[in-house]
Amino acid sequence: MLGKQKRLWLPLCLIAVLSATLIVSAQGTEARALELGTPVTGVLDASSIAQVYSIEGAADETLALTATNEIGIPLAVFITNAAGEQVMQAVDDDVDGELVVESVTLPEAGTYYIAVFKAGGIASVNRVEFTMVVDSLPAEGTAQPEATLEPVIESTTDVETDTTASPETDSTADTTPDAGQVVTTSGIQVALTWASTDDLDLEVRDPVGGSLYWEAPTTASGGTISPNINQGCAVTSADSPTETATWSPGGVPTGSYEVLIYFQQACADATSASFTVSLVVDGTALTPVEGTLQEGGVFIFSFDVNSDGSAALNPASGVVDLNSLPASASEIMAAAVPVEIGSAVNGTITNEQPYQAYSFQAVANDLVTISMDAQSGSLDTFLVLLDANGNSIRFNDDLGLGFTDAVLSNILLSTQGTYTIVATRYGTDIGGTEGAYNLSISAQATNLPEAFANLPAGSLEIRLIWFGNTTADMQLLVREPSGNAVYDDVPQLPSGGQLAAAGNVGCRVSEGTPFSYIYWPAAPAPRPGSYEVEVWFQSDCGNTVDPVNFQLFVTLNGQEIFTDSGIPQLGERYLTSFTIAPDGAAQTGPGGIIRGVDDLDYTTELENAVEIEAGAPVNGSITPDNKFDLYTFTASATDVVTIGINNTSGTLDTSLYLIGPSGNLVAQNDDAVAGENTNSLIANLTLPEDGRYIIIATHFGGLYGGTTGTYQLTYSQQS
Repeated sequence: MLGKQKRLWLPLCLIAVLSATLIVSAQGTEARALELGTPVTGVLDASSIAQVYSIEGAADETLALTATNEIGIPLAVFITNAAGEQVMQAVDDDVDGELVVESVTLPEAGTYYIAVFKAGGIASVNRVEFTMVVDSLPAEGTAQPEATLEPVIESTTDVETDTTASPETDSTADTTPDAGQVVTTSGIQVALTWASTDDLDLEVRDPVGGSLYWEAPTTASGGTISPNINQGCAVTSADSPTETATWSPGGVPTGSYEVLIYFQQACADATSASFTVSLVVDGTALTPVEGTLQEGGVFIFSFDVNSDGSAALNPASGVVDLNSLPASASEIMAAAVPVEIGSAVNGTITNEQPYQAYSFQAVANDLVTISMDAQSGSLDTFLVLLDANGNSIRFNDDLGLGFTDAVLSNILLSTQGTYTIVATRYGTDIGGTEGAYNLSISAQATNLPEAFANLPAGSLEIRLIWFGNTTADMQLLVREPSGNAVYDDVPQLPSGGQLAAAGNVGCRVSEGTPFSYIYWPAAPAPRPGSYEVEVWFQSDCGNTVDPVNFQLFVTLNGQEIFTDSGIPQLGERYLTSFTIAPDGAAQTGPGGIIRGVDDLDYTTELENAVEIEAGAPVNGSITPDNKFDLYTFTASATDVVTIGINNTSGTLDTSLYLIGPSGNLVAQNDDAVAGENTNSLIANLTLPEDGRYIIIATHFGGLYGGTTGTYQLTYSQQS
């Protein structure tokens, strides 16, 4: 799937989710109109990532706003006028669940829109209920300071903010690419052609932030794209399939146009696909670009449209490698500009200057967060952090689906010393997006004891630390490919997995910030296969006030492959998984709090459900790419059914759900005998109504689970 999305240019990386269509959809919706002084409630979840409200304001009127939630999730708010121009933004930097904007003055009379959404670092929190109230301050209240329009990430350490340590490109007034227009008589045509039935896709990003591809067939700059060819291998053609992006005659933006070719899916047996991209700008043909892609690969190049209407290809092009740097590590580190933790600096990325580097001094075991937010143009930001030896610690392209700004959140720095930030763009030196950005750096002191720094090294390392309720008992468990698990009751496995630290186990309070640690030593190396990592909030240990905020880190052969955070409720389990290939490469999966059947989007797969008959067993398999199977049967109220699912191979830890004709969850089972039998059984269940029932055969953890294997499902029915 295409990972690049159209961008609304706003300072905070998370505001990218509030696209122009979201604001427009809120206009005229009376149910979302606010009344001054009257609290409103809203919900943020997977289907509603932001809530937008409208309010009528007078010129120079001063408003005060408060948004709160009971579980302490940090919220962010921004206000725009009716034209979508930003008036104010604010984020809960204190991370206490209460966001207060003391005053913001409206520049003119009219309709304003207030958007509320979750701040960063809380991907594992699926649902947040919040309350917001907006008041109009009396005239004397307007003397209070207005909400700042520039993002400032404050450090939680005692380091003073230093905004003077910025590169020469800190002043973007003279270096930001000019996004003007030129009038053309025949427009722009970009045509992708290939000679196979494979599913290739074209995307073209214009200089002003628009993006043309099959899910976004038009842009505000006037671009359109032809229908998607060979999509999903459903209807295919090898007769020169072509996709064309077009800007009609008339005004078009000047600047850099980025062209991306995606090899989405091989529809035959080919392992690679060759293609040609033809370009015509105002009637003048540029040199065609040719290339070859492997399945899943992305090819990228760019061309410039000048103010006089001429155009030229940029010389750099190639296949995107997210692990590559725009220059050698030594060259990048030598050019780095010193900055301080707690500062925010500005810069500009262009085709001539595709990256900038910054260095900072850090203390061992600090948690550092770095964000790079695009401010103008088409810039699709990309961040890399290097250690003192030039090794890449972590990189990030997009914060998430629909978020094209980059953030490195909660990086646990292992040693004291100099670290280098590479601020660049998607595709680095071969990319084509340009624009100004804001870079912010913050750090959180962890208060980890000396024992944390002296943990034994391993080829596979899983670290868990937690804040807030630091007396809480948080169990860390890792299940290896054989199906065995290492945790506080089983501290060592024959394969080498060992529990080296278990913070607050049994409510025994740790010194400093609590932590747990499981590792596999360098020899023997951890076996290939699927690993599952579970964090279980076992006990609050008497502290019912402070929430738990945990950070999880997984490192393989010295490289961090996964990190996430969560704020679980008592008794909840967080789960994620990753796979180690025979060559040592790692592939990570999603992570989140287990919500049962709510984690599975099974309704979209119902057309593929298999109808089964009583007494006829069926076989299936659960894999990393197939998290669940669906079966249906028809029965009457008072019928008695028994449904079982048994593992027949692999590490599969089965789980079973039964959905009734009304769409409600009728029954579920994870383990047939808790602690003894991980097969699943719903036995002698009397059905509540007539109709079609749905069986969901899956594994423990649903979307987030990592166990795989084959199974046999049995079903019996008595009338």
